[in-house]
Amino acid sequence: MSDDLTSKSWLTLNKTDIQAKINQGLLPHALLLFGSSLAGQEELGLWLSKKLVCQQPTQENACGQCKACRLVQANTHPDLQFIDNGEKTIGVDIVRKAGAFMQKTAHIGKTKVVLIHACENMTEAAANALLKTLEEPTKNSYLLLVCNDIDLLLPTIISRCSQIKVQPPVGHELAALINDNELINDFSNINQFAELTDSKVKQSYIEFNQLLLNWLQQTISSSELLTGFDSIHSLRWLSHCFNQLLRIQSGWQQALQGHALMSVANKYSNEQLWQCLALTQAANKQIKLLTQANKNFTIEALLVDIEDLLQQSNSDKG
Repeated sequence: MSDDLTSKSWLTLNKTDIQAKINQGLLPHALLLFGSSLAGQEELGLWLSKKLVCQQPTQENACGQCKACRLVQANTHPDLQFIDNGEKTIGVDIVRKAGAFMQKTAHIGKTKVVLIHACENMTEAAANALLKTLEEPTKNSYLLLVCNDIDLLLPTIISRCSQIKVQPPVGHELAALINDNELINDFSNINQFAELTDSKVKQSYIEFNQLLLNWLQQTISSSELLTGFDSIHSLRWLSHCFNQLLRIQSGWQQALQGHALMSVANKYSNEQLWQCLALTQAANKQIKLLTQANKNFTIEALLVDIEDLLQQSNSDKG
């Protein structure tokens, strides 16, 4: 990974805009920092939270030397709360505690900050609890919401926050920043930012493609393929793979030369692949729009439906 990707230099414009609001005393109580996964909204949220509680911030960063900064480094600052459940859901109790935390008087300085990572993982009850905090802001308190998929947030939450979109470079500018071009092709786009710029996500993507290839070759079962859906990117990868197979069938073999699924591109008909893609997109939409949807059950049902479709079509050919 290049130094530009490690530092996420494109965040400079976001930071400049935020600093201008701070200088003018116009920084909103609630900020929604969003973008594609790993685009940099997490780093932006951490940068801002540190600046807000720092006792001697510069125009660029927190000073890193004052008592507040030392407490942040030790993860013991009494006026700064991080909520990070990884890929797990964020429950209502956690959000209620954060709301109560923001109502209290600051211990150091005047500012209190709550930073919620992957806020799209809030349960419906948690999201509704957050609305109360957004509707009743307290003085000198800031709520920073880091989001990897804004479509999963309640519109009422989005409307009550000032939105800051993190936009990494695209196309040739993105490709120029990536030292490892193994996954780059003519169809690479910002939706693939995670696997293009993070080695762990890239490895998971490669392993997922191999599982999918084995499944399409009927050497593993749907339950075995299901083990590959432990990443937040898995459904997107499934849609992407069917899209790539359709492109290969449409004459883009050279552009996608070396793709892991090239060997099965002609195993199924164009109509079959379109139906598989439609099923995948419908399942993804269901998970996004129905907050109480059981993700594992939805994915398991999706794989069974796709498997039935492919097996039935092959049977009809025979």
